[in-house]
Amino acid sequence: MTRPELDGQGEHEPLDSCDRRILTVIDELHRRDDPIPEDLNERVLFALQLEAELDARVASIKQNEFALVRGETELAVGHGDPASITFDCETVTVMVTPRPTAVGEVRLDGWIGPEGIYMVDIRSSEGTRRVSTDETGRFVLEGLPHGHMFQLVIRIDESLQREGLPAVVVTPAVRL
Repeated sequence: MTRPELDGQGEHEPLDSCDRRILTVIDELHRRDDPIPEDLNERVLFALQLEAELDARVASIKQNEFALVRGETELAVGHGDPASITFDCETVTVMVTPRPTAVGEVRLDGWIGPEGIYMVDIRSSEGTRRVSTDETGRFVLEGLPHGHMFQLVIRIDESLQREGLPAVVVTPAVRL
């Protein structure tokens, strides 16, 4: 059923006051229900910098007992137990467990498989820190800022590269 008062109005007509009111309501709904993350610029620059620096395999997050919210990881899991986050690519698996320590700080316990020596960089807005794993692939990073985005860059030992592992594996950025 057509309305005569709308005849002549089409998708190619200029916006009128009714169109502007509708767009204003839609904009307000987006701002209220799906706001742009405050750290969006930080995330984009983080990803662009990594892409420029490395030719790496990117691991994906394997769904564990945590909920993903708009690219961020919610770390609280029932009964006060810390959540483990598992990152996976074709040849390497990385599991990390963040644990609160001092006020505003987090300790990150991690394991990389297959076993071997790896260099692990943790990248955040505060810079990069590096740690080496033991021969079983275990590592610990302490004094990390709570609530910050972080990303792991795993550099694989040459002997493991000869066994078919990539030289570098990068995890997606998640929030501690």
